[in-house]
Amino acid sequence: MSVDILAPEQFEASARPPPASAAAAVPEARAAEPPPASNPPKTQPPAAPAMIRPTRMLSAKTLADPRSRQARADLKVLASDEGMVQLCNLEAMDQIRQWHAGFQPERVVPYATAEEKITGTTIAADGAAFRSRKNWYSLKFKCQLAQDGESVIGFEFLVGDPVARDKWDELGLPAVH
Repeated sequence: MSVDILAPEQFEASARPPPASAAAAVPEARAAEPPPASNPPKTQPPAAPAMIRPTRMLSAKTLADPRSRQARADLKVLASDEGMVQLCNLEAMDQIRQWHAGFQPERVVPYATAEEKITGTTIAADGAAFRSRKNWYSLKFKCQLAQDGESVIGFEFLVGDPVARDKWDELGLPAVH
């Protein structure tokens, strides 16, 4: 859209009807302009919120803590895919906690509303949920593991809205674990 700034004299002159000789030229000039739209153009839908992409991975530090001895042992006996999923769940909880102190994640369900997808060493969980302070929240994450599947090398996530309490049973989200 272009805007012309007019001096008061120019504005008054443009408000007067054009002289007869100019009136004949006006239809031709208007013919080149597109007709006014009967419906205003639709605006673009709002962009999806951007994923949060931390630059530091946190799960290795958590697992190195002596208090995580049992978690380390459990990860070693899980099947490869399940171990990778659990490692990504841990990374998700650590990243959410680091990102927003109001959340204290204690559990992640990566398949709450949609199955997670495992492609090589990448896990995409678009229908995940996490529990914090006795409430469940929707979550989306993508987790990239090292070739051996034993450490997280890339992670991005997006925290969504709280999951309605009346949906918890349907989604397999326990009130207490």
